[in-house]
Amino acid sequence: MKEIRRESKNKPVIYDFAKEFTEYPGFRYRTISEHSGEEFREEVLEKYYEDGIPLVINVEGTKVSLGSSFLTEAFAVFANKIGLDNFKKMVSIDTSTPKGKIHQEKMMERVEYLHSLLTKN
Repeated sequence: MKEIRRESKNKPVIYDFAKEFTEYPGFRYRTISEHSGEEFREEVLEKYYEDGIPLVINVEGTKVSLGSSFLTEAFAVFANKIGLDNFKKMVSIDTSTPKGKIHQEKMMERVEYLHSLLTKN
């Protein structure tokens, strides 16, 4: 993993997913595949969050889509951990391209679905 760019504290960082993590995102857990959603959550999302650095994730260079298991483990689990409102302030996917728009929609579907399951009374 690359070192976190700490000079950008409190200012959103554009995170190039393909260059800084992988062009080929894996599955949900580290035990199943390399470049898993679990790895991305622990090594990227949590570390930037701990430093108070919001992320705008650019997925344009990925060779395959971020699958639902990756999205759930990386983003939905993270949103549950830090709270939905806080998540929305800290993490987004760059929507300036069609690929980014689709991934942002799919990410939020997974986040909101898990949130709805966990907050049912």
